[in-house]
Formats: sequence, C-alpha cells, structure tokens
Amino acid sequence: MAKYRIAVVAADERIGKGFKNQLESIFHDEMEIVTLNLEDDQELFLGFDLIMAASSAIRDEVKKKAPLNAKIITVIRNINTLELYKVFNIEAGAKALVVSNYFYAAKETVDLLKEIGLNHIEYIPYSPGTKLHDWELDSIDLAITAGASDYVPKKISRIIDLGLKVIDISTIVEVILYLGLPLERINLFSLRYMKEFISLNRKISDLKSTLVAVLDASSDGIMALDLDGNVIFKNNRIKAYLGTDKEISEGDNIAKFIDNVNIINFIKSFDDKDSDVFNINRRDVMINKNYLSDNQKVTGTVVSFNYVSEIQNKEKEIRKKLVNKGNVAKYDFSDIIGCSKSIRTVTEMTRKVAKTDLSVLILGENGTGKELYAQAIHRNSSRRDGPFVAVNFAALPEGLVESELFGYEEGAFTGAKKGGKRGLFELAHLGTIFLDEIGDASLSLQARLLRVIQEKEVLRVGGMSPIPVDVRVIAATNRNLKEMIRFNQFRQDLYYRLNTITIKVPPLRDRKEDIKYIINYYMRSLKVEKKFTKEAIDKLIKYDWPGNVRELENLIHYVVEIVDDNIIDVGDLPIDITEGSDITEEHDEGVVGIIKSLENICPIGIFTAVLEELEVADDSYVRASRAYLLDKLLSKGVNTTDSTLRKVLKELDSWGFINVGSTRQGTRINQRGKTFLSQLKTINGDIYNFISL
Repeated sequence: MAKYRIAVVAADERIGKGFKNQLESIFHDEMEIVTLNLEDDQELFLGFDLIMAASSAIRDEVKKKAPLNAKIITVIRNINTLELYKVFNIEAGAKALVVSNYFYAAKETVDLLKEIGLNHIEYIPYSPGTKLHDWELDSIDLAITAGASDYVPKKISRIIDLGLKVIDISTIVEVILYLGLPLERINLFSLRYMKEFISLNRKISDLKSTLVAVLDASSDGIMALDLDGNVIFKNNRIKAYLGTDKEISEGDNIAKFIDNVNIINFIKSFDDKDSDVFNINRRDVMINKNYLSDNQKVTGTVVSFNYVSEIQNKEKEIRKKLVNKGNVAKYDFSDIIGCSKSIRTVTEMTRKVAKTDLSVLILGENGTGKELYAQAIHRNSSRRDGPFVAVNFAALPEGLVESELFGYEEGAFTGAKKGGKRGLFELAHLGTIFLDEIGDASLSLQARLLRVIQEKEVLRVGGMSPIPVDVRVIAATNRNLKEMIRFNQFRQDLYYRLNTITIKVPPLRDRKEDIKYIINYYMRSLKVEKKFTKEAIDKLIKYDWPGNVRELENLIHYVVEIVDDNIIDVGDLPIDITEGSDITEEHDEGVVGIIKSLENICPIGIFTAVLEELEVADDSYVRASRAYLLDKLLSKGVNTTDSTLRKVLKELDSWGFINVGSTRQGTRINQRGKTFLSQLKTINGDIYNFISL
C-alpha cells in the first residue's frame, strides 16, 4: 500500500502523464501519483501529501486550488538527456523554430538548450498565436519541439522532436528530502542520471567515430588547428600531403611538420584569402582554410590539402558530364541540305576547318544556318567530346551579359546565388563556345572578350583570381564588322582574333535551286506526303526569302498544319510570300524608284538603318518603340532626331513595309519590308547600308 499521495498538476495532459510515469518508475509502489489539471474542482485537490506544479507559469493557479496548508513544489523541468544528440547534429548557423503549445514552454526550451551550451543554432520561440510573416517562415530551416510537433507550422517539414520534458534531478531530490525518504534514493537516482549521460556520451562518441570515418574517406588531407596552430584533429591522409614520416598527434604544433614559412603564415593568418597554391615536395598543392567559431568568436582553423592535378582531373570529368545536361551540338554536316555550288563549296571548306583548332568567324544573314555550321564544326573537331555552349548577344540583356559569360562569385551583387555561378566560358572548357550575333556586343564587353580569348583565362564578376579556360571560339554575325570598325563600333583587335578563318553562308536567294531539296527534307522529317504544284514552286522560286531557310521552314510548318489538301497551290501560300514575290518581280528600276521617293524625305541610309533595327527586334521578339529605335540608332552612330524618325516610320508605313502600333505594341517590320531591306542591301553592293553614311 502506498505511503504517500502526490498530485501532479499540469496545463497539458501529456506533460502530467509523462511526469507521473517518471515518478512511478522512481518510487514504484511507495507513492500514489494522481494527475490533475487547472479545470478540476477544488475538492479534488484535497488529501495529498505533496502537490507538484508542472511549471512556474501555473504555480499561482495551483495555489488558488490547493488547501491553505498544502505543500506545493514547482517542478524544474529539463530536456530528455538521451535526445540531446539530435541537436548536436544540426548544422551551425541554422535557424530553428522552437515550438510548444504555450509560449512560456517554448521560451523555457530555448533557455535550457542555451544553458546546456548548444549555442550553434539561432532559436526562435513559437506557440500557436505567435505572429510570423511568410517571409520569416521561409527563412526557417527546421523546427525543434519537446513533444509538441502537432503545433509546428505546416510550411516547416524538417522537425526534430526531443520528446516530452522530464523532471530535473533537483526536483526529485527536493521530493525525497521533503517526504523524509531514505537518502539512498538520491544515490540511486544519481546513478540513473549518470547512466543517461554515459549513454549520451556513447552516442556522441559514435558520432565522432562516424565523422572520423567520413573524413578519412576523403581524398583531401584535413586537419583542425587551434589559434596557436596546435593540432585538434587530423585525418589519415594528411601525412602524405605534408610529406612527413613523423607521427602527427593531437597537441602537436603544425610548424613541427611544415618548414615553409609562407604556408605557416597563410594558415595562421585571419584574412579574406581562403585558398592558395603552394609547392610541397615538388608537387603543387591547393590549401583551403575555414575558421572554427563559437558564439561568433574564432576559435581555430580547419585546413584541407589537395593536389592541383587531382582538382584539374575532377574538373575535366565534371565538365564532360555537362555535355549530358544540354551543352551539346545536335547538328552535323548531314543536316545541311542543298546541292547548289555555293552551299557545296562552303560545306567542303567548313569540313576542313573543323579539323583545325583555329577561331572561326561565320558571316551570314539571319536564318541562313550559321549555328548549324558552328555545331557541325564542333562535332567534327578534336573537341567533339567536350561541351558546345552557345550564347546570343542580341538576346542577352546588357546588365546580365557579363555575369552570364564570365560567372560571378558569391556576394558579387544583390541576388547573387550562394556559392556563386560558373559562366558560359567555364562551362565550355575543353569544348567550343559559339558567340552568336557578336556584332551586338558592346565595346566594353568586347574588351573583356578579347582578354579572355588572348589570355585563355576568365575572371568572374566580383572575383580576385583568374580561372584558366581552354575553349575554341566560333563567332557569327549578320553585320558588316569591317564597316563597324571604321565607325569605332567594333574593336579591330578582337576582329582579327576572331577572324582567323572566315566562312560566309550564302542566303537562300542565292541558291534557289536548293528550295526543292529543303522542302523534301522537311516533309520527310515531318512524315508528310503533301506536294507543291509547279505554279506554287515557281512562286517560291521568285520570292526573295529575306528570312532565308528559317523562313522556308516556317512556311513548310504552315502548309502542313493549315492546308487540308495534300496538293499545295499558290492560293494556299501565306500572303507574305505572294506579296513578297510580287515585289521581287518588279524591275530593279522600280525599287530604285522607291528609293528615290524615300530620299525626298531623308537619306536612304537612315531608312535602311531603321529597317535593320526593326528586323533585329523582330528576330529577338522585342517591342520596338520609337524611343527604343532612336536609342539604337544613336548608339550605332546614325545621327537623327525623334522628328526625323517619326517621318521615316510614317513613310515606311505608307509603303506597306512596316506596321506601326501603339507605344505599348511598338512597330514591327513585315515580310514586304524584309524583302525590300534585302533588295536595298543587294542593289549596287552595300551602297545603301547605313554605315556608309
């Protein structure tokens, strides 16, 4: 029969049951343990030798319910010792929401964790009703709770539950002393506590053994040093890197094993330089260091050693794998369709070029297949197993182009990714980089490109040390770079770096005999049986194809999807084709007549420049407002005003070459305008090109 009756009063039923079970496991049948809550009637609080308030927060409420002469002890609670190892494993600097059903309980858990010395985490107490913004919740890494995981916000998926809190040994001792129980009970309970700490220590020891095994499995040599350079920890690879036969023990000073003063100074210095290369035993070794800290106070250094040759080999393997992630050339010479002399001549020359490792400049109008040739060169070169990385300067915003090309370091600018980002030149290492629309690169960017190509190294935005790159450069443009050099719009030194070999891809209007072959190729690839009538083919032959092969491909997709009949006649062709061929059929004197009419407004070079910018905007899906056009023209040295530009657009619109929309819609060049622009460029050579003004 029980000698004593004890009441455990708790606001949370689970806490009360947990305390009851703990007391019964200690005192067995000597005590009758009853759980109560604050909602129970006052008479239920009668007849107890001792009343235990589950926390200081409810002591006053318990006092109101208990008899006047009742002995009330406030339970000092603690975290279950056997669960603490879960907190040890949390990464330093993590932000943890400490959750309980009551805020005072959450705050108590935070205080207990800090008192134990687990200060490597940022704790935020939380209970239902605590106001947190969505952005604050998004910054939380995990939740820690003592048996209250039901109250964790749904947004947080990572939860560490330490189980219900337990009665601290100090409270157990207070109960034993008050009830006059034998003091041996204190010794027995102390032994139980010691067993728990031994068990926890064993778990910590197991964690340390696991950590040692992980670090020993690393190919790096790793050691941790205190502020004086004494060894705190080292893995089994470190001796090989230091080239010593001496045994390295904890407490040994690093200077005992390294006689290079520069290395010692680097390891012991506290600055922004966290890596450097040194020669140890005739081998280049990369040494990296990170600082150990406790409560934002530096307590030591972790140093890792790795052979530069091994880093380079790993880098090669990683870059090879990037080929499988999209940086791959899909097209080969077999994808270049045509039997005309012009296309066969260019293709045969390009096959020879592919076998070299020289820089290549590919010239040609939009839609002629410049990138197709670039990919074919890569696939037939010695770099075929490396990545093929393409970048289009016309499509890249000026503010992003440098970080995309050259990469950036962590913290280089607002919004920079953690860890930084590799640029396209780094991704193209041991492969080919294709610089499309190089004529659209700004002069400042051209200077950086020249340095990368000359020095074969790239400096990331915000970086301090250049990174070596081995790439073959293929550039392409639809612009006249020589004329741009004359007007200081393109660097002459970059031009000659790129122009080791020049390939000029002919426009479709110069190889119209290939149109039938191209149509048959696409019809086969689309698995379609449709045929063009002779009249329709004649119309296609007469058309000038300002959009080149790309425009012809679009036409084929159009007739396949829109025309129901298997026989395609002139009436089935898009209106742009039929209207465009009508313009083409006009005698050159007719076009010259249009030019003379336009020259009554302003020099023909300005009309040409406007049409060219509209064509570039159309290819890049850019809405060309008048302000946009004026800015582009002035940046390219075309001296004009908003008033003149307004007249030019009005005149081009009246001739049906452009469609002028609202400011929001912008102005667009149509097919008739593209055909006219093509004729402007071909009549008397490039006499009407804007840069000849």
